[in-house]
Amino acid sequence: MSHILLVEDEPTTSWALAEGLSDDGFTIDTFRSAEEALAWLRENRCDLVITDLRLPGIGGLEFARKLRRGRNACPVLVVSAYGHETSERELRRAGIVDVFSKPFHVDTLRRAVRRALLAGVAPRTAVRKAA
Repeated sequence: MSHILLVEDEPTTSWALAEGLSDDGFTIDTFRSAEEALAWLRENRCDLVITDLRLPGIGGLEFARKLRRGRNACPVLVVSAYGHETSERELRRAGIVDVFSKPFHVDTLRRAVRRALLAGVAPRTAVRKAA
């Protein structure tokens, strides 16, 4: 089964996302910062990253850029309570395949996770709003 890294500094959100995705059979490691996730990735691999856009230290966009350039290149999904001011083109260049504005339905995220894993890197970037 696919392995997902979840990088979210808000413990409640991290727990809820991990619970929702582990129900689908994914293995998940959670981190509170991009730096912690990057340290883990020095020794390990994953199939997909879900990250908050605003994190202490390295933010989600810069984290995605680092992943895109490294041996751990994989699809990245972003969740953010603050939206984003970055163009879709820049998001795609960073390896971000989808952006979800909090709050959102976990089922929408689950579908995006499955699509991203099947496609490797999806051809478009979209912003998802709460329904």
